[in-house]
Amino acid sequence: MHEASPVGTASLVADDMSIRRELTPWLASVFVPPGWRGYGIASRLVQRVEAEALAHGIRQFHLYTPDQQALYRRLGWEDREALTYRGESVTVMSRRFSLLAP
Repeated sequence: MHEASPVGTASLVADDMSIRRELTPWLASVFVPPGWRGYGIASRLVQRVEAEALAHGIRQFHLYTPDQQALYRRLGWEDREALTYRGESVTVMSRRFSLLAP
């Protein structure tokens, strides 16, 4: 939030890809309005979701993205597979934390 305005969002959801229901949970809905991009907000949002997941015992989760692979790779996510979903080429990525992760 900036004052009373949201400057980004991110979620952890049980199911975000109907063709990969065996994968759960998912980092989803990461969005920063264009005027707020470039300030590291997306990275901080992803890290916050990761921290919340870890605090609740979640050690592995997934996401899919059509065009932000570089961002997620920088944050430690790994490519799982490339596929077409809802008519769009996307990369499914995963992040796994060891039991020793903070």
